[in-house]
Amino acid sequence: MSGAVLAPRDEPAGQSPPAKPPAGWPESPPDAVVAPSRPPAAARPPSGRAGSADSGTNRGRRSQLVRDPGDRDGLPYEYNDGTAWLRTGFTRHGWAIVAGLVFGWTGAWLILWGAAVGIVLGILVAVGLILSSGVAHDLLNLNTGQAITFIGVLTGAALGLAGGALAVIDLFFLNRPFESIISIGIGFIITIIIVVLQASYERFGLRLRGYRRLSRGEVRRIAPLIKVVADALDLPSLPRLAMADTPIPNAWTHMRTIVLTTGLLQTLDDGELQAVLAHELHHWAKGDSVGLHAVTAAAWPIALTYTIGMWLAGQNPKAQEAGMSPPRSFLALIGWLFAWPAFLITKYVIVPVTATSQRRYEYEADAAAARIGLAGSLATALTKLSAFESGRTSWEEAMQATHPPVELRIEALQPAAPDDWQYQEEELLGPTGREVRRLFFGLRPRR
Repeated sequence: MSGAVLAPRDEPAGQSPPAKPPAGWPESPPDAVVAPSRPPAAARPPSGRAGSADSGTNRGRRSQLVRDPGDRDGLPYEYNDGTAWLRTGFTRHGWAIVAGLVFGWTGAWLILWGAAVGIVLGILVAVGLILSSGVAHDLLNLNTGQAITFIGVLTGAALGLAGGALAVIDLFFLNRPFESIISIGIGFIITIIIVVLQASYERFGLRLRGYRRLSRGEVRRIAPLIKVVADALDLPSLPRLAMADTPIPNAWTHMRTIVLTTGLLQTLDDGELQAVLAHELHHWAKGDSVGLHAVTAAAWPIALTYTIGMWLAGQNPKAQEAGMSPPRSFLALIGWLFAWPAFLITKYVIVPVTATSQRRYEYEADAAAARIGLAGSLATALTKLSAFESGRTSWEEAMQATHPPVELRIEALQPAAPDDWQYQEEELLGPTGREVRRLFFGLRPRR
């Protein structure tokens, strides 16, 4: 979503007027082409420059997807300034940012290496003790040697894991607590710098990634749809838009820009496209993407290690999408040895902590589209897009797990039925204490 359109624009001679909104939506006045309702003049920020098009010949004219940006190009209007916007985004994923700082900018990841080394040493010690004592030979005569030996090795591995992890914790955290705090503080400052730079140079960064501006034909289709969605969501400002030339239908929100794919425009009808835009606009207005960028910046050392390691191991989504063969086993082994701590931290710490908030935000964005009458269109759009949802790097692929299952999102968009209670399954949660006791001791629940 590009900046947004607030002012009428004179059409060049001979050019056809913009497309009308879809049937059922109120038509705009003839002189207000695409913009959502303009806030009162006294409340609007001063416009320091005219809207821009990406073409040098049109730099002084306003695109139908740009609205008097002034110094707020791509920022939600409800925030007083960029600082408030960033602060709100950071709070959206606060605990995930803390987890990223702890594991990314301290020696916490070394705990895994300490545990791994401890497991190896524990197994070697256990096997050595068993063999040197002669116990295994005596027990083999009783046909119990294998079980006892396995238990001994398993016990040695468990003790080694605990000992190795505790040794690293004692070395890097208990004996040097202030160094860890300073490292987290430095990491937080670096995180802010990374996010600010990404926000400031976002359009240039998107271009480096291969994205482009929208063509005039794409603007003619999207602009009327944005207008009705933004009016319905009561958004006086809009983000920028960019286009990815890929047949895979998808859309995602950056901090100040929403990226659409050519496959999305080819796959969805106008109603479904409106619903997807409404979903992404809600994410943008609430600062969800700012929070996700902050999580990645906070865990940047982990994200970089994970991405490089998975690339060496042949697990890069782009390579798999292009049908490239995986690397030789030796190179894959190097990749896994390099990335396995980052893999475990990402899969079992960063992603679960981020998912606790992000899944709620996904349902909220779906509900925002449903409130303006686009529930059915969004459900059909999700059905078409679910098979294509994937990340563009190994890290982004892993972070896709923070989204709720598409089938449950569609379920939440469906109207309630009288017999829903007969088909409602419980969530997959751990057992209660009573269930555990009943499982092992055969206790019947009290009536």
